[in-house]
Amino acid sequence: MITLSFDLSTMSIPQADIIRLFNDERGPVISHMKQIGRVVTAAAKRQAGKDTGELARSIHWNLNRYGGLPEIWVGTYNQIAFLHHEGTRPHAISARGGTFLRFSAKGRVVYDRTVMHPGTKANRFLTDNIYLARL
Repeated sequence: MITLSFDLSTMSIPQADIIRLFNDERGPVISHMKQIGRVVTAAAKRQAGKDTGELARSIHWNLNRYGGLPEIWVGTYNQIAFLHHEGTRPHAISARGGTFLRFSAKGRVVYDRTVMHPGTKANRFLTDNIYLARL
């Protein structure tokens, strides 16, 4: 067995090289962060509700700079995302403007002005997949 050791206290790394390491678009840090963004986004899309697919299609990632350092943001601006992610309590849904709601129940089409929604179980499609960031 061969053991190599380095005394990092005697090394002098120019600040320009450190900045380039963190900011070069083709460098190892940015490349790894982009890979994390792609993996976490793909997992969140797989886990998101699939009724219409709109929520899954809205999930994306961005590489941003915060205080000069790179960061990955994974999320969505879809208005229903929070309701899916955190869940909802049972609540009433009412038609607007004197119209009727139309929905299917037990194989029949039903019209009503107000219905009770049973609530939605939380589906933490974003936070459940953060562990993938430790690639």
